[in-house]
Amino acid sequence: MTLIASHRGGAHLWPENTRLAFSKTAKLDVDLVEFDVHQTRDGKLVVHHDALIDRMTDGKGAIVDLSHEELMRHVVIGSDGETIPTLAETIDIFGPSPVDLRLEIKTKADGTPYEGMEARIVDELMATGMVSRTMITSFALPRLEAFGKALGDRGLNVGELLGFIFLCSPQMTAQLGWNGIIAALRSCGVREIAVRADAVDAEVMGIVRRSGMTVHGWAAHTSEAARAMFRLGVASFTTDRPDLAIAAKRG
Repeated sequence: MTLIASHRGGAHLWPENTRLAFSKTAKLDVDLVEFDVHQTRDGKLVVHHDALIDRMTDGKGAIVDLSHEELMRHVVIGSDGETIPTLAETIDIFGPSPVDLRLEIKTKADGTPYEGMEARIVDELMATGMVSRTMITSFALPRLEAFGKALGDRGLNVGELLGFIFLCSPQMTAQLGWNGIIAALRSCGVREIAVRADAVDAEVMGIVRRSGMTVHGWAAHTSEAARAMFRLGVASFTTDRPDLAIAAKRG
């Protein structure tokens, strides 16, 4: 079965990664909500796509340079006064719903990791009983490794997650090729990969599946792209237009 993930809460329908978008998504016939986690200067986990707040809020600066109190002084553009939600607030919205989590671990603007963030995410998921309802994703393999270690330190393993997925960019594919990517994932113990929707075809599905790995998709934002994801049988895919994906599934 191919699962639908509302990307950033439906970024082409509502202001992305907001409580409004998440509350709307929680009522949709989707399987997952995709969102991104960063960390403030004082270690608060917040849900925002960019490492900077410049694009989506009335403020400027890097999340890592702001305390949570300072971050709360800025509102998300187009959200009717909403501030950036915390991971805890996001879980509060989806915990009672049937919609599970597809959480992307982000890095600072320069690509370096947030100190201790993976362990904090694990602790939040454990405290709320959401480990088994969460897919963990990242474009950075070291972040997945760090998350896996944090799980292990707490007596858990990645097999208890809903998914543990490397997000593969077209640039990575061009640089390493499929054999190189698969070898890198195997060395890290990762057995799931997400490929951009316009780069997934039957040939790619065959190559990756023959390696014993599970294929997911990302950025299937049109009806045509969503239909292709269902036709190819990817495990899940993200979309900015969950409404179109739902219609494609039903049609």
